Amino acid sequence: MSAMVPRTVLTPLSDALALLLAALPAPQPQVLPLEAAAGLVSAATILASDPIPAHAIAQRRGVAVTASELVGASPYAPVMLSIPPKPVLPGDALPPSRDAVLPPDAVNADGPFHEIGQPAYPGEGAVLPGADLSAGSAIVRAGETLTPAILLALRLAGIDEASVLAPAVAVTWADGEANASPDIEWLRAALSAAGCRLVAASAAELVVRVARDIDAATASWSTTRISGLALNPGGETAIDAGAARPIVAVAPRFDAMVGVFLGVLLPFIAARTGRRLRGVTRPLTRKLVSQVGFTDIALLRDTADGYEPLSTGRAPLAALLAADAAAIIDPGSEGAAAGMLLDATPLREPLEPQ
Repeated sequence: MSAMVPRTVLTPLSDALALLLAALPAPQPQVLPLEAAAGLVSAATILASDPIPAHAIAQRRGVAVTASELVGASPYAPVMLSIPPKPVLPGDALPPSRDAVLPPDAVNADGPFHEIGQPAYPGEGAVLPGADLSAGSAIVRAGETLTPAILLALRLAGIDEASVLAPAVAVTWADGEANASPDIEWLRAALSAAGCRLVAASAAELVVRVARDIDAATASWSTTRISGLALNPGGETAIDAGAARPIVAVAPRFDAMVGVFLGVLLPFIAARTGRRLRGVTRPLTRKLVSQVGFTDIALLRDTADGYEPLSTGRAPLAALLAADAAAIIDPGSEGAAAGMLLDATPLREPLEPQ
């Protein structure tokens, strides 16, 4: 074990973020098949080139008809058809010029003729061309996450791949790549949910190294390094911006990881995917106290009356389980009184397009 070095100089969070982001090359989008792009961030706006659906589709079992041919039809004045209507099942494409589907018993055969004794309106029992999405409509915009609904629309539009921005991040253990713990698995899951690809260190653009002894883990780092952050929780965190792949070293406790994820990694992901942190402003239900000189992470519960502070500068498991949002408290602030407005980031869907 290395000799312990006191943290006499801590780097402000804003300076550390600026150094880290400046060390990274411009993000490069990559084209992936849709099944691999699910949950990632679209690098481009994609428009529907044709209407969806491109042709009328049956919504029910019945017969395909042309509504304009049945105007005024009734049991007392049926319309006679020389060609029998085509039977269809849900999902079938309607024949050209057909725009409605009537029940099977709507047609009566009378010799060579078929009569229909009821009217139909365009779209009855059917989906008309463009009813789902018109040509030129945006299926997904740059910075939006490729959700199941968006993937469905892309496939219906005949698109089978997408250009995405997905930061490649490795989470490693200083004592061995294979190590896993509940804390590390939480961090990996949080990164994946935010739109990162988890890769080996050799393929990463950022490496998060979990280490009990930060000094030993960073002993061989470059001179472009930060040995501690003015961040609570997460003050032991070190950053090497001069490495071939920038490294963030973090203590192996989940509370430190929570602080680093919210204070460092989420802004990194936002910058690399063309997004920003969402902000929702609500009043505080009670006083919040912060430590001057440090960026404090405040975990908050969303109530009918506003944000209820659960913890500030700490991230106990009970607070993490109950939290709906997190606020980054400026190092110049001593906190906020009850009733004051506070801007916080929802923990669910924390990022949004710029």
